[in-house]
Amino acid sequence: LPMEGWDGTTDGRPTDLVRRRWERFGTSGAGLVWCEATAVHPDGRANPNQLVLDETTVDGFAELRGLLDPSQVSILQLTHSGRWSRPDAAGPRPRTAYEHPILDGRLGIGADAVLSDDELDELADRYVAAARLAHEVGFDLVDVKHCHGYLLHELLTAVDRPGDYGGDLAGRTAFLRRVAEGIRAGAPGLDIGVRL
Repeated sequence: LPMEGWDGTTDGRPTDLVRRRWERFGTSGAGLVWCEATAVHPDGRANPNQLVLDETTVDGFAELRGLLDPSQVSILQLTHSGRWSRPDAAGPRPRTAYEHPILDGRLGIGADAVLSDDELDELADRYVAAARLAHEVGFDLVDVKHCHGYLLHELLTAVDRPGDYGGDLAGRTAFLRRVAEGIRAGAPGLDIGVRL
């Protein structure tokens, strides 16, 4: 399963432990490798050592893809942990889709954790940029994670969120549609999967 690793560097790069894991994926005989959950923004990591895919780390991902057998179908999961973000040793730093009456109280967070529409626009662009980079280094498919209570899953339930990314079904799926359209335009030939 594409779980978050806990063994990258604090700036989101692979380490020897990550390379060893991917090397084992490559020699496993599996025809499809659904690689680990990778943050598209450093602030969206579930732990301080989760991998991040951006312009500064793409060479490490090219190296990781090279550890897989060329015949293996490779899927890279792209994610943002949202209210479960813990990007550094300072502790949790949640970012949410909307104010949640139960979870906010339980986690001790407020309205200041809610991402604005402008921030979500920028984040959608980061998903597209990460997908383009994944395609450039040889991944066959990106999985845009919309499950397990992370940010994009939460957007699907944002019935009370005002603005472009909430309310009716069209608003709650606007982020996913923006990302999918951006990937199709920016990385033609890259397949897209979504875990709901």
